[in-house]
Amino acid sequence: MSSSLQAQKRPIDPYGELGLVGGYSYYIGDINPTKHFNQRKKFAYGMFYRMNLTRRHALRLQYLRASVEGFDSDNEDPVLVNRNLNFRSKIDEISLVLEINYHDFTYGRNGYKVSPYLFGGLAYFNMNPEAELDGNYYEVIPLGTEGQGSADGPSAYKRGQISIPFGAGVKAVLTKRISLNFEWGMRKTFTDHLDDVSGVYADPDAIRDFSGNLGRELADRSLTPLRPDGNNTGMLRGDPERNDWYVYSGITLAIRLGKDSNGCWR
Repeated sequence: MSSSLQAQKRPIDPYGELGLVGGYSYYIGDINPTKHFNQRKKFAYGMFYRMNLTRRHALRLQYLRASVEGFDSDNEDPVLVNRNLNFRSKIDEISLVLEINYHDFTYGRNGYKVSPYLFGGLAYFNMNPEAELDGNYYEVIPLGTEGQGSADGPSAYKRGQISIPFGAGVKAVLTKRISLNFEWGMRKTFTDHLDDVSGVYADPDAIRDFSGNLGRELADRSLTPLRPDGNNTGMLRGDPERNDWYVYSGITLAIRLGKDSNGCWR
C-alpha cells in the first residue's frame, strides 16, 4: 500500500496536447467603459500547443484570432452618445501562459478527470482599428485622428502591442486522449489606442492638411459641439489615464499526444 501511494504522488511524465479554440471576444475601453458580456461580442478562434509538466502545471503556446468593436451609440451616458465615435479591429495574438490546476488533473487512471484552473502569462498582438462612415470602414492609423503625424501632434501609435492574458477555466477529460476546456480570460494591454480613442480633439485644420477631409471627419463626429463656437480643439476626446482591455471566452478541444499514460513512471 505504501508503494502504491508513493506511485500516485509521483509526477507524470510530461506530455503534449494539440488543440483548437473557439468562442467570442469583446473589448473594454473608451467607447465601452464598463459593460461586460452584453457589449458587442464577436467570434474568435485559434489553436494551441500545451505541455503538461505535472498534474498541476502546464505551459500553453497559443494563437488567437479575435475581433472587437464598439459604438458610442450603445452607451447610456449622453456624453458618450454625443461623441458619436465607433471602431472595429481584428486582433492576432500569440501568447505563452502558465496554467495551474486546482486538482491533480491527468488522462491516466490516477488523478482527477475534472479540474478548475487559473492561467496567466504574456502575449504579443497586432491590431488595426477601423472606423465606420456612411456604411464604409476606413483604417484610422494612417489618418491620425488625434493629430498623430501632423506638425505639432503626437507620434503615431504602433499596430504591434504587448498584453498580459490572465483568467480561469475548467478542464474535463472526455476520453483517453480528448479533453474539453471552458475558459474566460482578460487581456491587459499597455495601449489606449485599441479603439483609436485616447487624448484630446486635435486642430481639425491640421488633420485635414495631413490626411484630408476623411481624417478630419472621422476625428470629430460630435452630434453637438462641446463649445458654443463649434470648435472642440483641446477638449477631451477620450480618457488617457486608462488603457484598453480585450476579453476572450470560449471552448477548447484538446488531443493528447504520445503514448497512453497510467499516471506512473515508465
